[in-house]
Amino acid sequence: MAVQVPCLSFRQPYAGLVLDGVKTVESRWRPLLAPLENQTLAVHVAQRDWEGSEWRAVLSGLLGMDGAQIEALLESGERFGRGVVAGLVDVGRTWLCPASLQGKDLQCLEQSAVLIGLQEKHLTNLSNPRWLKAPLRAPGGRDLWTIEIPAKLLP
Repeated sequence: MAVQVPCLSFRQPYAGLVLDGVKTVESRWRPLLAPLENQTLAVHVAQRDWEGSEWRAVLSGLLGMDGAQIEALLESGERFGRGVVAGLVDVGRTWLCPASLQGKDLQCLEQSAVLIGLQEKHLTNLSNPRWLKAPLRAPGGRDLWTIEIPAKLLP
């Protein structure tokens, strides 16, 4: 028996940060996740890393993590390797971040997204992250696709 779930590929470290519950807001230039509100999304760990290091600045600055805590998070996110579906997350509301947003409101969103420069991006709440019992090897993709997850791997 298996379940079919929409799937999205995330580059590291973001895949791990989503599944470890640190990243609770996803940002995209278009409202890709809006049709999935109140549904479950499979998290695929891409082969490639995110280009840029702003995530590290957010973890150490806004979230106040030290080097050891950041390294432990990175190791946790790599537990199943790359090129696999590693877990599930529930998709919430999607909205457009206003260009005028500043101050503490913007900082709070940047902390939740583990990313800076969110203005004019489509933001989506993510909740209830959970790792699969074991990884499911699968090729990634650019947009959403559907993956069949065997019931024995479900948390």
